[in-house]
Amino acid sequence: MDRSTTNPATGPLWLLRVAVLLHLAAILWEGATAGQLVTFNADALPLHYYGAFGVHTLAGLQALAAALYWQGSGRGAGLPRTVLLVSLLAFALGFAQAALGTYGPLQAHVPLALVLTGVAVWTAVLAWRGR
Repeated sequence: MDRSTTNPATGPLWLLRVAVLLHLAAILWEGATAGQLVTFNADALPLHYYGAFGVHTLAGLQALAAALYWQGSGRGAGLPRTVLLVSLLAFALGFAQAALGTYGPLQAHVPLALVLTGVAVWTAVLAWRGR
């Protein structure tokens, strides 16, 4: 049986999946540039700084795609709403994490980055469970 005809992924779901992957790629970029910073490579500072804008933008795109997916599914409870709530959590965590990197201690910035990574991976798992 051909799955593409029995269980087609919707446009908003595919948009969500792409946004989640781009968001994860931006978070990976931030981790790589942070690794350069802890080895005292100051040239990585602008890359890390401007990479944060990419993380925020892609988290917003992910939240928007999750909202479209939830709306298209009938706005009820279930997986689409969970994906939306987790995407909004990732969006908020990204700003808190960046604020700690700019104004707070790195002892809080780095662990929160790991939490953000986990939440973003969670959304990826949920997005690929969607139908």
